[in-house]
Amino acid sequence: MSINERLEAYRRKKRREKMTETIKSTVVNALPWNRNDGNEESARELTKDEEVKLCEQQLDIQDTEDIPLKENAQESKSTVLITKVIYLLYFLLWITLYAIALKYEFGAVYFVLSALLFICLNTRSGPKQRGEPSAYSVFNPNCEAIEGTLDASQFEREIRYGIGATR
Repeated sequence: MSINERLEAYRRKKRREKMTETIKSTVVNALPWNRNDGNEESARELTKDEEVKLCEQQLDIQDTEDIPLKENAQESKSTVLITKVIYLLYFLLWITLYAIALKYEFGAVYFVLSALLFICLNTRSGPKQRGEPSAYSVFNPNCEAIEGTLDASQFEREIRYGIGATR
């Protein structure tokens, strides 16, 4: 396997990890009591030289990776369990209050107000984090659009060649 193939495999792996991490953080941060307050350092983009070095280090680590799981894995499992129990308790509290509201014929109002509150608490109103791309591509480095933005060239490609076209 050549270095370019290994580097491409490493990049694919990192993209996959980044995508799963993004999905996980979106799901975890959906509830307001579980949000990160921005205390974590934002991830920075790597240069090609850094990627090559990391790829080589990763390949060296993979060769010697017969180490058993650490105690941190057990701690994170217990933290996840506690978090799930807390979610369940919050949900049960909401259901109980909803049942009480239904008894007093206030159920529809309670449901609408709780839905609006949920939406309000899950909408970020603070400033964007350092290193986070802007929704407006003109403010991003090299005018790069964020993922999911429909631009004219993509629209034209989809009209001409179909949705899955990558030409």
